[in-house]
Amino acid sequence: MRRKMRVYIGIDDTDSPSGMCTTYVAARALKAVEELGARAIDCPWLVRLNPNCPHKTRGNAALCLPIEVDRSEFPSVWERVLEVVRELADVGNGADPGVAAFSEEARPHLLPFYYRTVREIVEVEEALELAERHALAYWRHGEGRGIVGAVAAAGADLDTLSTYELLAYRRREMWGKERWVDPESVIRMDYLFADCTFDNFDYEKREVRLTPHTPCPVLLGIRGTSPEVLPQALSVLVLGEPYDFYQVFRTNQATDLHYRPSSVSELRPLTSAVVRGRVVGRPVVGPGGHVFFELDDGTGRVTVAVYEPTGSVRKVVLKLVEGDLVEVYGAVKPKPQGLTLNLEKLRVIELKPLFVPRAPRCPACGRTMESAGRGQGYRCDRCGYSDPRAQKVPVQVDREVTPGIYEVAVSARRHLVRPLRLELSQRVTSSPGSGLRPREEG
Repeated sequence: MRRKMRVYIGIDDTDSPSGMCTTYVAARALKAVEELGARAIDCPWLVRLNPNCPHKTRGNAALCLPIEVDRSEFPSVWERVLEVVRELADVGNGADPGVAAFSEEARPHLLPFYYRTVREIVEVEEALELAERHALAYWRHGEGRGIVGAVAAAGADLDTLSTYELLAYRRREMWGKERWVDPESVIRMDYLFADCTFDNFDYEKREVRLTPHTPCPVLLGIRGTSPEVLPQALSVLVLGEPYDFYQVFRTNQATDLHYRPSSVSELRPLTSAVVRGRVVGRPVVGPGGHVFFELDDGTGRVTVAVYEPTGSVRKVVLKLVEGDLVEVYGAVKPKPQGLTLNLEKLRVIELKPLFVPRAPRCPACGRTMESAGRGQGYRCDRCGYSDPRAQKVPVQVDREVTPGIYEVAVSARRHLVRPLRLELSQRVTSSPGSGLRPREEG
């Protein structure tokens, strides 16, 4: 009797800025091993890792092929995967691919590493140690940084892989050429499948967000919450070229998984954090339309940067005043002046009453009085009342902003950031505030 085994094959770093895409390599590898008799037990996994990693090519994605195979046939399957990786990886332009295969029983040993790789910077040596101890087989090329993503993807927590993306690939003769998808068809798709797709069109900037801008094999990607609906959504689009094939991936995109609640004193470079504190002073507009403000949480202060591409959220930030209580979500970046948190999401929790000095009202007729001159008080032009001792009085004004969550434009949103559209749908089926705090492993 043949003995079946479940195997999780992680693949990473097969692309470069000049071309290729690891999702394409994984999709091709899956087709190849299915021809050998292996069976996919799930969609391939598209696993986003720390978006602040300095070694990433673009979106810092690693892939995993979850398959079932006869134990005796695993060596053939493994060699076939390596053949595909060696054939397609863009090693001539700097790709350092890594591949690692693990059994079902080994995956729990990888779980902490997966979470750390999403939230921190980890070293190749740590991934190699795990591969040495737990992998059925592993391989790396050159410096082999790809082994980090390969191990992390194979160890991904299924509970965090809660969204999907359909990627349609171009015919080879179209690689490197300009892409075109009819914007009106994208809007129609978004309307028809609004409950199951997201971040496919930026209505603030009127931009299609389905297509990459790199010379890779990807024609387009449709993000959603239902793997069954995504092919239907694809059929609505009007394309400038026929696609070669498509693959639906299960992903950890749009989960806020990269964030960790933190105090200012605990912030570390190249991580993503959630910090609650009070606004210091008033936000200011810098060169290029970028907005900056200081946040103090009692353990220290950090500069929050809201860059021009983030869109209208900058208008909300500019209405904040000293003492407002907010929660900021974003990437922690080292800057010459100190750590800066690049805003990805903002929660306004408590607004301070805002008072501005205004001319007093006439006690006789109620009309707003006019200044009688420096140090000479105020007089009423309507009834003639005059008070040489009258001064401006503080009047509470409308803040023009309300407590709630504000997000950056779709075109500025990173893959792991959860859109408000999904936040709202989750609140309907769960407790208030769900999804606002990052999920912790355990």
